[in-house]
Amino acid sequence: MNITNLKDIYGTELWPRALRARSMSAFYVLVLSLLLSSCYSSKNIDYLQSESQEMLVNLSKSEYLVQPNDVLSVKVQSRDPDQAAFFNITTVENRNLQANPASLFLNGYTVDSQGTINLAIVGELKVANKTVEEIRNMVQQEIDKYLLNALVTVKLTSFKVSVLGDVKNPGTNYIYNTQATIFEALSAAGDLNISAKRKKVKLIRQLGEKSIVVNLDLTDPAIINSPYYFLHPNDVLYVETSKANVFQSNLGVFSLILSAISTTILVLSFNSN
Repeated sequence: MNITNLKDIYGTELWPRALRARSMSAFYVLVLSLLLSSCYSSKNIDYLQSESQEMLVNLSKSEYLVQPNDVLSVKVQSRDPDQAAFFNITTVENRNLQANPASLFLNGYTVDSQGTINLAIVGELKVANKTVEEIRNMVQQEIDKYLLNALVTVKLTSFKVSVLGDVKNPGTNYIYNTQATIFEALSAAGDLNISAKRKKVKLIRQLGEKSIVVNLDLTDPAIINSPYYFLHPNDVLYVETSKANVFQSNLGVFSLILSAISTTILVLSFNSN
């Protein structure tokens, strides 16, 4: 049956009416897509926005003080490896597993609820509320009582940061460094999605038995001078999603609804004629 036969059976106005219904549905979908795709601008997605070609911002570093449940790696090196081995947990058998965070935990010294670690031969040492450098100096003084020309290294192996929300790769990442910035943590998470709110990133930080929640604006250069620019172990970053992204994620649903409406109009047009 061709178009001419349809016109003869259902009337000359039916086919143009159906075409108009389909055309209007396609038009609505196109307009909706254009509106949603134009919701973003560089003002909403650029970091550290400024009119200046060069910025000089003072850093406000906050040194991390070791807390209970942190894990420290303490290593002693000496000209006599056999004597130094008495002070080290790490053995030759598990030396190749040190890149694994689980092995770092098992082969490290966990700070107990009293804020102390129990170092081999030396005994208990109070390390809570001290920086890693202060702990290294303290352990060095104790080791010097037993070994000559020994070298002590202390590192915090439980430095991890969690990034959640509207980022490409949410999850927890270990930081193998003495410090990390908020941008380094977001980079490890694959950066923010274009739909993420850059002016309202939440940082959750544990302070003793309490937690603090801070809203950070990544578009403001003043964030570099913020005491939260440098992250602490166990910090959590949560990135909110903009409303535009919610609309875009539902664009397929809207398209199906409009398609269903156009099909209904077409069926009603056939039935009415």
